[in-house]
Amino acid sequence: MFDSDLEASIGMTRKWDAREAGKELAENLLSKMNSDPKFVVLFSTIHYEKYGGFQEFLNGVYEILNNDVKLVGGTVPGFINNYGVYTRGATALGVSYKNMDVFTSYGSNTKRNPQKAADENASKIKQGFKNSQYDTKFLLNLVSGPVLPKIPGVGQKKIIKSDSLGKIAPKALSLSQYFLQKGFGREDEIFEEMVNELPEYNMIIGTSVDDYKGMSNYIFMNDKILPNSAVSLGFHTDLNSEVLTTHGMKKTGKTFNITKLSKDKHLIQEINNKPAVQELNRILGWPEDLLNEKTMLSTILYYPISLRRKDREVPVVMPFIMNDSIMCPCVIDEGESSILTVSGKDIINSIEKNLESSSHINPAFGFFSTCMTILQSLGHRNNMVHEKLNNYFKESPYILFFSAGEGTYSQEQDITYANMSFNKAIFGYDKK
Repeated sequence: MFDSDLEASIGMTRKWDAREAGKELAENLLSKMNSDPKFVVLFSTIHYEKYGGFQEFLNGVYEILNNDVKLVGGTVPGFINNYGVYTRGATALGVSYKNMDVFTSYGSNTKRNPQKAADENASKIKQGFKNSQYDTKFLLNLVSGPVLPKIPGVGQKKIIKSDSLGKIAPKALSLSQYFLQKGFGREDEIFEEMVNELPEYNMIIGTSVDDYKGMSNYIFMNDKILPNSAVSLGFHTDLNSEVLTTHGMKKTGKTFNITKLSKDKHLIQEINNKPAVQELNRILGWPEDLLNEKTMLSTILYYPISLRRKDREVPVVMPFIMNDSIMCPCVIDEGESSILTVSGKDIINSIEKNLESSSHINPAFGFFSTCMTILQSLGHRNNMVHEKLNNYFKESPYILFFSAGEGTYSQEQDITYANMSFNKAIFGYDKK
């Protein structure tokens, strides 16, 4: 049984106007609680950007919430909660519990200097919890996600086939990353540094994104919007905690060697000592003209590649092509890699496996970060995911948010960072 002092609730809104939606979300959340939450985790789709703006949205939330309630959140292409699967609206999970210390913090300029941002964040967390006595330590880390830079003569595109532009684009991207902070989210680098600084914590990570366009995204902490930031909700408690990453990707038997990378280790320039895109097409048996702006996403969804990072397997979806090079969303290493494949059935089976590993826990609440490509590839079958989550949580609240870079860490499992993955953080008590 749960401690009678533990309350957890889900709030929901589908209103269009930003401020009214924020108010309704907070009212809906509080209507199922007898006391103010110690923290709130909030996710919204991007459309409020055009219907009043996200500052008005947060103003609406805090018109109802007390100002001392801690909040973190961001924009996502969709989410699943106890009520269903949504690609428009906002949801929030609030928790009130006496045996819990809560702290929120952030690091800034994540795209320019991810290590410094993580160190800044971790330093605040250490200070914030210096007097806490609880054994279970947890961090929900949310990072400003990728934004497609506008390259002169190209605009915002995922495939650049011109030889001349293909040579210019990597340099332009590097400059954009540093000066404009548009480019990769660099959440994997932030995640690694957070683990280095705070190895005693269980962690889950996700990124803020829009509706697949890669044009803009928003991160929230309390009543503020924090551009290009990494925010953390930390809490120490006596609840049991379990984090785990699973995915349904399988090896195809097609392997290759990454033999040349760019200086920043994001761009695969050569595979098997040959131009990367040409060699990958040969390995997969694809014609040279198969990939274009229209076919890119639907094609690569089902052929992720298994890369290496510090002796870890890192399955990723290939997001961009620059002439003869493949751009990756995370830092990778040279060496042997392989082609993977995935199906809707495999994805759903991986979710079952993930939840089964927590069958010994009576859940009080939970968070899940899941790759946004799963929202697209499963389509209506996301209702099956919703059903499985409801069967596990029963009446306890949860939020699954779709993201563009996700993973978990625990001392038992170490870091797991993967695209097309299902990542959980569950809290509760062991079943008697």
